Amino acid sequence: MKMDIGRLIQVSHYARKQSKDIAVNAERGISYRMKIYIDMMICFLKYRMWTNQYIAENFYNKNKSEREIIGQRYAEEGLKRDNWQKDFRENRNFLIKYSNIKYEKASLRSKRDKAYTERYHAGKNLFVEYDVNISRQHYLDGTISLGDNVLLAKHVFIDYSGEVIIKDNVKIASGVIIESHSHTSEGLYTNAALTKRTIPKKLLIEDSVSIGSNTIILETCSKIGRGARIGAGCVIRCEIPPYAVVTGNPAKIVGFVFSPSILEEYEENFYPLEKRISIEEYEANYKKYYLDRLSTIKDHISL
Repeated sequence: MKMDIGRLIQVSHYARKQSKDIAVNAERGISYRMKIYIDMMICFLKYRMWTNQYIAENFYNKNKSEREIIGQRYAEEGLKRDNWQKDFRENRNFLIKYSNIKYEKASLRSKRDKAYTERYHAGKNLFVEYDVNISRQHYLDGTISLGDNVLLAKHVFIDYSGEVIIKDNVKIASGVIIESHSHTSEGLYTNAALTKRTIPKKLLIEDSVSIGSNTIILETCSKIGRGARIGAGCVIRCEIPPYAVVTGNPAKIVGFVFSPSILEEYEENFYPLEKRISIEEYEANYKKYYLDRLSTIKDHISL
């Protein structure tokens, strides 16, 4: 109720000013201005329509049928917006509580892990250190999925405005930043306009990936393949193939965890046939990113 009163005050403030502008432009008097003001307030209460939306839709010149169609669309969007804001506030309060360093106490760690597991629907054995921020922005309906045995070290930030899937046995070291949305250059600083110019992205982090401290995974990266090893301080812009070893900024592939022959044996021991990585694909990546680039890799590592 307190939030609704605050919104009414805000809407009333703009409705007084904008109803006057409409009346002046139409060369109409105070009674017309009051009619527009009252209509703006009714439309906010009935349809959750802000005054700038009322003006953009030229709502005061619409007939009854047109108003009902447009109004219902805004009512649905408004309900969705209100639910998003409610979840955002709940998430913020959750993080204020459970990301606190006091949960580093041995007696409280399991309580924090359990809270994060329930909040973000994680798998078994999630381990979370302090100051881990998982959130979404710009009214985007993003999702996050965390598998079994995932480690999120201190100061990790995960933006799930898009879709973020983190599979089993992934280790994310301290200070890692994961982004899953981008903006177009014409974005404006209003909720409605910014949402239209915000682009959600998808990121898949496959099984057994290890990500070093202070790495930044940009929204342009769509996938980090199984078993990849990402060094500390990397800036990841592109897809990383399975079992690649990555260092530097900009990040570059400097090797692979296994040679093709060892990889084939490893996969046979740990994965059923239908989940194994194609040895032909692995050999192609091994040649493309490693064998064919040995001289460049040596220069990169020596920097």
